[in-house]
Amino acid sequence: MDHKSFSTQFLDRVSLKRSDKIWLKAQFSNQSTRIIPVWNLKSFCMPAPDQRPIFLTPSDLDNYRKAFESSILLGVSNKRTYFAVDIDSEKFASTLCNQKNGELLDLRHVVSVLNYQQGALMTLAQFMINWNSNNRFCGKCGYPTVSSEAGNVCICQNSQCKQSHFPSMDPAIIVLVSSGEYCLLGSQKPWPKGMYSTIAGFVEPGENIEDAVIREVAEETGIKVKEIAYQSSQPWLFPSSLMLGFTATARSNKIRIAKNELEDARWFSREEIKDNLNQGLMRLPSKVSIAYHLIKTWYDKGDVGKLNPT
Repeated sequence: MDHKSFSTQFLDRVSLKRSDKIWLKAQFSNQSTRIIPVWNLKSFCMPAPDQRPIFLTPSDLDNYRKAFESSILLGVSNKRTYFAVDIDSEKFASTLCNQKNGELLDLRHVVSVLNYQQGALMTLAQFMINWNSNNRFCGKCGYPTVSSEAGNVCICQNSQCKQSHFPSMDPAIIVLVSSGEYCLLGSQKPWPKGMYSTIAGFVEPGENIEDAVIREVAEETGIKVKEIAYQSSQPWLFPSSLMLGFTATARSNKIRIAKNELEDARWFSREEIKDNLNQGLMRLPSKVSIAYHLIKTWYDKGDVGKLNPT
């Protein structure tokens, strides 16, 4: 399954430059550099229907005195350096919006209209800013931390501790379970009416990922599975998941829904999915999600045509 939404494979992380203050300052003042601003975990974008992200140049932040100190190095692509900057002033955020004719949006609501590089940069910027915000204090001793390595490490300031904290993602499995000409999809209460997706859940300590697939499907639907096969992965940084995509074959077909996990779960044929989508009775995950691509890969192997984004 060829799926690269939110992957930063195009980005050179230049990790050896993260401690080079001279290089960092030179890049941050270079007008070819692009800066991704974030305020209160909201992204700066053009208004609908465009909604493309607003990338700043260093001169756009001349009046924001904490710009360099709060910057986070994301990487380099095509000889252009990218930083993220946490705008902690609502007044300055409003000024930026007015200057750029933009608005502040929830990134999850606009990622589907971004190209994959824009989506990857925007989600990485938001993740790194959120991670730094959540690690202002040491998780080991409680002392304040200081940002290091261009925002990619937080170090405890307690001389008796000096613990280094690094960004990480939480592994989660997501699986398309099939049985003959049917696939298993579930729906959660918070989702929009008619929204169905694949089964997913976090990997628990001590599990391998295949064990997590077996447990999650059984816990949520009562279905036992076999023939577990890895397909692809996707960073889903809302806030910090690494989705590990699988397919699996059902060993049993009787569904027993865990009401604390799902509102509904059922077997769908391709014809049922097609008809429900056409009638507006069903919604699938965003086309940028690995869940959608798992469903599409299975659906397209049938004889009812190709699945189109909803």
